[in-house]
Amino acid sequence: ARAAGVGVDGLKVAALIIGGALAGAAGASLVLAQVGTFAERMTAGRGFIAIAIVVLGGWNPLRVGVAALLFGVAMALQYLFQALALGIPYQVFLMLPYLLTLLVLAGAIGRVRAPAELGKSSGEGLF
Repeated sequence: ARAAGVGVDGLKVAALIIGGALAGAAGASLVLAQVGTFAERMTAGRGFIAIAIVVLGGWNPLRVGVAALLFGVAMALQYLFQALALGIPYQVFLMLPYLLTLLVLAGAIGRVRAPAELGKSSGEGLF
């Protein structure tokens, strides 16, 4: 972006503001639409899964979307398996998305590289 003449610092600030707004909307959706009230530990490790989705998607928006769908299916399947009354403790089904996360991250080790500029300051004095 810098080579194309785009203001990188302004782009970083805009991305930060948009990301914060989306995170706030996600939190509001979780509290108001899904759970109905605030409770401690209500995210239940979903932040860890979100980071795993970004890593699995290789920081590519389309691949991250596909990875998010994969983990969404895993979350939905846990409820389906519980409803089927298979005689297996429900805790086994609750751990499926997290087990999938660990397996995917273990398989992705060494294959996924973070962006070179991740965590680096632009050096232009804004931050």
